[in-house]
Amino acid sequence: MRHKSKHVKRNIIVVQVLALLLLCMGVSAQTGGRVTGKVTDKRTGEALIGVTVLVQGTSLGGVTDVEGRYTINLTPGTYTLLYKLMSYQTKSIADVVVKNGAAANQDVVLDEPKSQDLKEFVVQGSARTETLNALLTLQKNTNTVAQVVSAESIKKSPDRNTSEVLKRVSGASMQDGKFLVVRGLADRYNQATINGALLPSTEPDRKTFAFDIFPSSIIDNIVINKAATPEMPGEFAGGLVQINTKDVPDDNFVNFTIGSGFNTKTIGKDFHTYKGGGLDIFGLDDGTRKLNTAFPSTADLRSYTAAARAEFGQYLNDTWSANSKNAPMNTNFQVSAGFRGKQSSSKGFGGVFSISYNKQNRLIDINRNLYELDGSPRFEYNDLVSTQNTLLGGIANLTYRIGKSKFSWKNSYSINSNDQTTLRNGADIDADARNLIRSQELAFTSNRLYNSQLIGDHFLRAGNYRIRWNANVALLNQDVPDLRRLKYSSVNGSEFFANIPANTGSPRNAGRFYSNLDENTFGGSADIAKTFKMGGNQQQIKVGGLFQRKDRIFRARALAIIRGSAADNLVFLSPDKILAKENYGADKFYLDDLTSNSDSYNAYSNLGAGFLQFDNQIGEKIRLVWGARVEYFLQNLQSPNLPIVENSSTDVLPSLNFTYLLNSKTNIRVSASQTVARPEFREISPFSFYDFERNGLVFGRTDLTRSKITNVDARYEIYPKAGEVLTLGVFYKYFDTPIETNYETQQGAPFFSYQNAKSATSLGIELDFRKNLGFIKSGFLERLTVFSNAALIKSEVKFPAGFVGTRNRPMQGQSPYVVNAGIQFDAPEAGTNASVLFNVIGKRIAQVGNADFPDVWENPRPLLDFQITQRIFKNADLKLTASDILSSKGIYYWERNGDKKYDASKDLVINKFNFGTNLGVSFSYKF
Repeated sequence: MRHKSKHVKRNIIVVQVLALLLLCMGVSAQTGGRVTGKVTDKRTGEALIGVTVLVQGTSLGGVTDVEGRYTINLTPGTYTLLYKLMSYQTKSIADVVVKNGAAANQDVVLDEPKSQDLKEFVVQGSARTETLNALLTLQKNTNTVAQVVSAESIKKSPDRNTSEVLKRVSGASMQDGKFLVVRGLADRYNQATINGALLPSTEPDRKTFAFDIFPSSIIDNIVINKAATPEMPGEFAGGLVQINTKDVPDDNFVNFTIGSGFNTKTIGKDFHTYKGGGLDIFGLDDGTRKLNTAFPSTADLRSYTAAARAEFGQYLNDTWSANSKNAPMNTNFQVSAGFRGKQSSSKGFGGVFSISYNKQNRLIDINRNLYELDGSPRFEYNDLVSTQNTLLGGIANLTYRIGKSKFSWKNSYSINSNDQTTLRNGADIDADARNLIRSQELAFTSNRLYNSQLIGDHFLRAGNYRIRWNANVALLNQDVPDLRRLKYSSVNGSEFFANIPANTGSPRNAGRFYSNLDENTFGGSADIAKTFKMGGNQQQIKVGGLFQRKDRIFRARALAIIRGSAADNLVFLSPDKILAKENYGADKFYLDDLTSNSDSYNAYSNLGAGFLQFDNQIGEKIRLVWGARVEYFLQNLQSPNLPIVENSSTDVLPSLNFTYLLNSKTNIRVSASQTVARPEFREISPFSFYDFERNGLVFGRTDLTRSKITNVDARYEIYPKAGEVLTLGVFYKYFDTPIETNYETQQGAPFFSYQNAKSATSLGIELDFRKNLGFIKSGFLERLTVFSNAALIKSEVKFPAGFVGTRNRPMQGQSPYVVNAGIQFDAPEAGTNASVLFNVIGKRIAQVGNADFPDVWENPRPLLDFQITQRIFKNADLKLTASDILSSKGIYYWERNGDKKYDASKDLVINKFNFGTNLGVSFSYKF
């Protein structure tokens, strides 16, 4: 009942989001116009609170709120605005155009007077120039090594979700369209937050986050930090992605997008599916795959006779065969909306909402192999994998502002499911024989994540204090109901029989697997910052803390099938007939329960953190952000009747960020920090799982310890004008006891697990640039922007003396080079936007071997994407996309010739596949 209740609550949440969205769609468009914007400090980039904004020649005006934002309702026309704040230069902005039914955005940057005796001085500026200055300030004044994507940049791009936005960020690339890679370091070394709260992993078995669940229309800004400050979470080394969602939109809006597409290796081919449930289309199992409530527990089933266990076998779903049909088209839609209630200088209410759905169908032909050390094959498989991936997400954010305080309630809910049918043909090979095999796996996985936050932001004029707090909850559930495997063999190659053993079962040959994971995360954070003047310069001291509690319950059940004495002829039946209900009996087929104590566990973790941070301005050129963060982490995991696994650590994480303002457009940055990377529950659990794709067992290591990373960065930055940047940087990272995945073979099959190396180092050089070609006086070239990031990285792993498998090698997952490049065409007057994106990463270790078996390398696979968006009539756009145009083969291999690159004639292929090219079209309309 507990699980059923939780599922009902989550479905209620979805209904609530839909109701709020429909309510929002009913909000009528406002008449008249208004001007909105944000006022920031030129030197620090901090929001300025309490700035008086006056409309020249009228009695109208407003005051900036706790985020430096303001709104003034105006009739259509052209205005001049005055921005006043004590100890800052007054700024006058002319030619601010206000149109009927729309908001004119006017961001402004204020500067302190160069002389303390200067009482009144008015700086003149134009609307367009000031907007560009504000954008430049946002990019240039981050307090560490970072990339910033502003709402203005997102608004000008055709990107529909956060993954598409992040693909444009220098130094970042996406795997599978949703998983972030920063500086060639994969998911383990990246972290994500939303509105200041840590995001739980959307994949329970790996530390990563799928960024495609957030539509770009609700994003206010994204900051990708490559170096740490004390106020940031201490668990990252590649990048910390801080996603900040909108509170109150500039206008009431409803955006609608619908699209379709296909994969070139999938469309027109035989696509295999099996009979599932009625809610599969939404990424949920409707109970079709659940164990019958009358089904006995593991202990009870083992105590029953063969006849009774055969009767229980009849309770189970008897679908074991796959059906063939034409591959369906991909489908997606997204509805996002926002409303703003009546706004004044003292209070206001508003919200943004979104619902998105994306279903992708893909057919992949994969070669899988394993070898002995002498190069002779152990198995040779060809897998035909038909996958239907469904992503359903909803977001609802509400905000109320009163005086110098703001309260927000922000919610997101996502369902990410994978329905997969794998048909395998090949051979198991040993010294005596080559046995042909045919096997299959029918698998359905559903991940559901609900995240809710209550956020407060307050400014106390007396004492100049700013207080922020965040209370959050995240509920994660993963169901793997009734995963089915069935294997046939043939000795002579003509007649196949099911590999169903007698006496004891084998789940990998003929069996079913069920698992459920529930993880509840509760957290909160708060900080207080005081800003003051010292030595004629602005200073800030900030202190704060964080607590997060995670509780996980994992339960798995492994059932196998046993062959009775009268089943010798039954094993020759096809998958659609062999395990029909009438074929269960004491002398035919009956169940075996191979569930062990390690197949279930209860786990929890506590994270407590506190920090002290100083932000010092020294003269007009130097900014110093420094301090320390202390994090205490406790992790506990227990399986029934097995020893408790417990890890705890207290880490002091100092950081220092030095910025020297060489001139108004040039920064020199130096950063040093310590961060950590901790093992996940799955990695320390004794639970072992047969991975059908890799034909091997995956199990955790109870002795894993956390990694500690020392990071050093130096960077030279030039910001020629808004939207343009040129940076050259170097970085060094030292990893103490890094965690890596490794494998070995036993009885001809691979076993996958995890290990701590002694240490590792990573040294790299980066070049980023983004340049508009407007300096070339050509109508076409002026609309082009080119951008690129290239990094050369050398990494090396070291082991303790005498460690088995000691050898010099790069870190697992670390590429020796990363190249991102692109060109963007933007013609707003014609409503045309197009871009070409290129990404390639160097050869890297996918699986670490040992003294007996070599590393598995991933060969470079260049990616080329193209998109074009065209406005076809007012408020409507048509978008065409083509991703992975080159459709290069993915190759994982054993290196045999030592020449540091893949040689098809000598190296041994472990996996080979081709994903094909994805083509899509979508239509968007803004009401």
